[in-house]
Amino acid sequence: MGVEGGLETLFTGASYGNGFGSGYQDRINSEQFAFPVDKDKLDGRLSAGEIVLTVEIGDAVTAFPLGDIDGGAINGKVGGEPVVVFTAMGGLSVTAFSRTVDGQTLSFEYAGARRFTDNETGTSWDFAGRGGDGPLAGNRLERVSTRRSFWFAVAISFPDIEIHTP
Repeated sequence: MGVEGGLETLFTGASYGNGFGSGYQDRINSEQFAFPVDKDKLDGRLSAGEIVLTVEIGDAVTAFPLGDIDGGAINGKVGGEPVVVFTAMGGLSVTAFSRTVDGQTLSFEYAGARRFTDNETGTSWDFAGRGGDGPLAGNRLERVSTRRSFWFAVAISFPDIEIHTP
């Protein structure tokens, strides 16, 4: 158990992808954890080191794997509630919102440059969920509770978690 070279080697290196030191995800994927982990509770549906965003609404929790997302809008549901995950910079920037505005459920597409457009009204939205140009200008999307973590930690914490699949 543990990582050869100790904790000081985990966050060294020129690459700093996904917010973690070079090689750190590879070590986790190889189940070389820097702390005790009950390996019987690991969930093989995703790699242990996969970075996921959990979206939580009430008692419902869904994991959105960030490795498959570059810049974009991921429309989904959590506990039956329509949500959208906005990502930018290869998943380094990520946030989630309710897709319901004034009783209308919206679906979103990435327009580039950290801007998003809803398909129903054509309103342009920024990364903070603020409506710009279009019929819903001035509205704000309601932010939902999220956590960004390694898959192994999420799967241990939420053993029955759903994984969003496109």
